[in-house]
Amino acid sequence: MENWVLLDLDPLAAARLGLPEQVAVPADIDSAAATPADLIAYAAQFADAEPDHPLAAEHRRIAAKQRPLALAQQALAEHRWDDALAQVDAVLAIDPQDAPARLNRAAALRETGDAQAALAELDAVARVFADVPLFHRNRARVLEDLDQDERAIAAYREALELTPGDPAVVDRLRELGALTTVSGPDGPIEVDREALADLVRRDLALHDDDHGHLSTAARSLLADGQPDLAATAAALALAVQEDDEGMRLVLIEALLAADRPAEALEAAERHVEAVPASAIGHEQRAVALARLGRVPEARAAAQRALELDPAAPQAGRIIAGDAV
Repeated sequence: MENWVLLDLDPLAAARLGLPEQVAVPADIDSAAATPADLIAYAAQFADAEPDHPLAAEHRRIAAKQRPLALAQQALAEHRWDDALAQVDAVLAIDPQDAPARLNRAAALRETGDAQAALAELDAVARVFADVPLFHRNRARVLEDLDQDERAIAAYREALELTPGDPAVVDRLRELGALTTVSGPDGPIEVDREALADLVRRDLALHDDDHGHLSTAARSLLADGQPDLAATAAALALAVQEDDEGMRLVLIEALLAADRPAEALEAAERHVEAVPASAIGHEQRAVALARLGRVPEARAAAQRALELDPAAPQAGRIIAGDAV
C-alpha cells in the first residue's frame, strides 16, 4: 500500500465525527489539510483500492453509512421524526458505535415523546461529547422533559462552564430557579444559587461565634429571598445568644418562607414559651399549624394572636379560613 498512509486521529475527535481512530489517506496529499468530508471520501477510495487490507471493512462501513446519515439529517431538519429514526437505525446497523447517530437518535426520540429513551442514548455517548456545550444543553432539556430539574440544572451548569454567559443557558437556569438575585455594592446582581449557598456556608462557618455577623447575615439573606440560608444563619446566631428575641422571630419567618412548617412550629413554640405575650410569635405558630393541616389548633393560636394584636393580618386570615 505504497500509495496510502494511515492517519492517526484524536480518539474523541474521531468519535464525534463517526470515524475510526485510523483512516487511510493518499500518500501524496497534505493530511493536515484534510477535512472530515475528505477523510470520508478517502475511506471509500481506500476500501476499493486495498480490499484485502485489515482496515478495508471498517473503511467500507464509513462509506456505506453516509447516505442514511444524510437522509437522517434531512429528516430531522424537516421534522420527520419517524423517518429520522429509521435512517439513524440504518446507520447504527452499519456502525453501532457511531456517536453522531446516537445524538440524532436522541433528538428524534425526544421529539416523539420518548424522553427516557433519548436520555439513554445521550448517556451512552456522554464521554465522547463531555466538552461539547450543546450536548449538555440537549441533555438538560431531556432531563427537564422528565421533570428531573436538579439533574437538568447540573447539566446546564456544565454547559455554562464550557460557554460562560450563554444567554440560552442562563435563561433556563433562571427559569428553573438556579439563579437568584442578591444585593450587591452597586445594586442587585444575579448569581448562581448553589455557588452562593457554598460561599455563604463557608462565611457562616468562619463566623460561627460572631452573633452580630450571623444575625446580620440572617436578616440580609431573608431579605434577599434566601430563606434556607437565612434559617441556617439565624440558628447559628441563636446558638451563640439564645435569648435574642428578634432572631428567634427571624428564624421562624425563614423556616416558613422555606416551606419547612414543622421546624417553624418547633421554633415558634420555643419562642412563645419564652415570650408568652408575643403576638407575632403566636401568629407565626398559627401559620405553621395551618400549613401542617392542624386547623383547630391554628385557629386557637390565631385567636390568641388577635387578642394580643387585633391587627395581626395572617391571624385574621386563618380565622376567616383563608390560605396563608
